[in-house]
Amino acid sequence: MIVLSVQGRSCMVLLSEWLWRFAAVKGYWFVLAISVAASPALAQERNPNTEALGKMLDSSTLIAREIEVQMVALQLDVAEGRQVSGSRQLTEALIGFYEQRQYRPVWGEAGRLQKLIEALESLADDGLNPEDYQVEHLRHALPLLSDDSIEAIPIRVADELRATNAYLRALYHLYNGKVDPAGLDPQWNFELQDMAPVADGARVADSIESGQIAQLFEQTRPQHATYRSFKAGLQYYRQLADQGGWPSLPVGATLKPCAVDPQVAVLRQRLRVTGEYIDPVLPMDADASQTPAEVCLIANAKAAALALSSAAASAAGSSVADEMSPTMRGSENSSSADSVFTEEAVFSSSSSAASFSTMTPPEPASSVQSSSAAPVNPDEVFDQYLVEAVKKFQREQYLEVDGAIGPATRAALNISVQSRIDQIRVNLDRARWLLHNIPPEMLLVDVAGFKVTYFKNNLPIWNSRVQVGMAYRTTPIFKSEINYITLNPTWTVPPTILRKDVLPKVRKDINYLREHNIRVLDSSGKELDPAAVDWYKPGNVTLRQDAGDDAALGKAVIRFPNSHAVYLHDTPHQKLFNKSQRAFSSGCIRVERALELVELLLAETPTWDSAAIAKSLATGKTRNVTLAKRVPILLAYWTVDAASETQIAFKPDIYARDAIVLKALNKRD
Repeated sequence: MIVLSVQGRSCMVLLSEWLWRFAAVKGYWFVLAISVAASPALAQERNPNTEALGKMLDSSTLIAREIEVQMVALQLDVAEGRQVSGSRQLTEALIGFYEQRQYRPVWGEAGRLQKLIEALESLADDGLNPEDYQVEHLRHALPLLSDDSIEAIPIRVADELRATNAYLRALYHLYNGKVDPAGLDPQWNFELQDMAPVADGARVADSIESGQIAQLFEQTRPQHATYRSFKAGLQYYRQLADQGGWPSLPVGATLKPCAVDPQVAVLRQRLRVTGEYIDPVLPMDADASQTPAEVCLIANAKAAALALSSAAASAAGSSVADEMSPTMRGSENSSSADSVFTEEAVFSSSSSAASFSTMTPPEPASSVQSSSAAPVNPDEVFDQYLVEAVKKFQREQYLEVDGAIGPATRAALNISVQSRIDQIRVNLDRARWLLHNIPPEMLLVDVAGFKVTYFKNNLPIWNSRVQVGMAYRTTPIFKSEINYITLNPTWTVPPTILRKDVLPKVRKDINYLREHNIRVLDSSGKELDPAAVDWYKPGNVTLRQDAGDDAALGKAVIRFPNSHAVYLHDTPHQKLFNKSQRAFSSGCIRVERALELVELLLAETPTWDSAAIAKSLATGKTRNVTLAKRVPILLAYWTVDAASETQIAFKPDIYARDAIVLKALNKRD
């Protein structure tokens, strides 16, 4: 005897009833078919039992019985902890859906299944693969919907459950993402959203029966501008892929402004494809001004002439060099060098300086030529318009903005359009992990973007640059709540930094401790004489840096509970904020203009205005200030930026995490 719960009621199912159910739904039509074949008269005999049996064998009834048996079996599997295909949430949603319907099928009309197929195909716009939802199988199911034969019933039941499972899985993936982040990152502590509200059986059934399947998908997607921007970016880059993508720059030397090189034409086309470079509209009167290419060639010719003049002067002066004083020689050399590099509009060129020495000022034309050389293709001249396009690209890629094509910029330019599509898809799934439950007030640390933003009422009110953990000491990704702030903080050297960074320096020079205001403490907190410690076997000592202007944590630390000993803090390393990529810390987040953030976080804490903060800092004494209201903080990892609702920018994958997510996203379930 088996005791279980179906539709919320307790049932005692006897073995005989189980046998009847399985016979009815698994093999009854097969038994009946054999009986009819063996005795045709039996099929024609009319009596009450036969008529009742015919009604019982109505296809919808048999499908409902089969669904009930399968759902009861699944329910037993869940109750007894046996592994089921797919997630537990999906299994429970599937069971609940059919319980509410008394196990009646829902996909019996071709129009409903066709709408589901169309909605599932639209998931490609979300970076999901429609074939993960067995779309091809569902297409083949369409012709079977009108087949009421006994032989077709098992196939129709499988198609029914396949369609419902596909619908629920799609809703779940739109709601929480396809990839399970907790399975990829043990530090992850963002809770995935409960599927119950979005997968409510009555709501799902109503969307199917009313033909509103696509509308329910739309309601389930993150309702956030960032998600819309990512989707628009995916569509745009797929269009670029359909048009052939963009050309790659071959390996070569650094291209600098005003260089003349065939690679420049490739560069121009590369940036033209993605929109950074827009062909300039030149004046109608070509004689009235020089073209951008002509400006460069004239500058290059001047530079070459000056270089040759300087070289000639140096050669002429070498015969009397012995008669010159060292001071005179140094002055003359300095003057010659400065005359080349301070001339206005003089740029570098990949062609030799000598090749421009014979050039005369070019005449305005569609092509540019020297007096003794073949015409120069303007597209091969690295003019100022192209320089500005390169700088725009560099800013959007978090590269050093110098307008030149060095190794890092060349590598970013050569990332394929398919790789960019994959990068967007990865970040769409990350968006589904987080964007359904963003608090209206929070501090968001964008780790890969090296920035922090304070939101109030869902609007950014403050942002700043940050420095994050190095690739081998990564900043963890998690959420918490800011609960207090330390002013004039001391710094206890963490074990990893002590072992890998500080001890080697102390062993080399014990004065390192004094120069950095670091005290040595024993396990009870008593200060020790550094000279009395064996620094090759220091034992259980603690190193603590005093508060001060040059202290590692600066003037303030913003603290929040976490198991990683990570926090936000001020820093004396201010020059590093000028770098485009700022992965310099040992895991904590260094904040530029940290005291501005402290003031904002303490705005609702009585008596702690800017004057009170300044007064406390002036004492030099360490003090903890508890926030009157905790502020949520999210440390998130994105490698795509929402520049606007229609434009995106790409960030470096500083912790090499995209490939792991992409592999899981592409895995076929």
